[in-house]
Amino acid sequence: MKEMYGEQCLVRCTIFRWCQLYEAGRINIKDLPCPGQAHVVTNSATILVVDELIRQNRLITTREIAIELSISKETVCITQST
Repeated sequence: MKEMYGEQCLVRCTIFRWCQLYEAGRINIKDLPCPGQAHVVTNSATILVVDELIRQNRLITTREIAIELSISKETVCITQST
């Protein structure tokens, strides 16, 4: 297969694993949530408040924003990227 598709070709074990999952009944191609993975919900009100804090002080840190809003630093980072 590498001769035909080049270096972008999937390895055989990945294809076999996908086939096994399909045969077991999985038809969704999206990743399933991993155990222990944080569930993140960022609403538009939080995004607006974070945006306003940054506009008021361009040197504010993610830690300071998290403390100000009582949210995690990770949520602040996710909010900034949306």
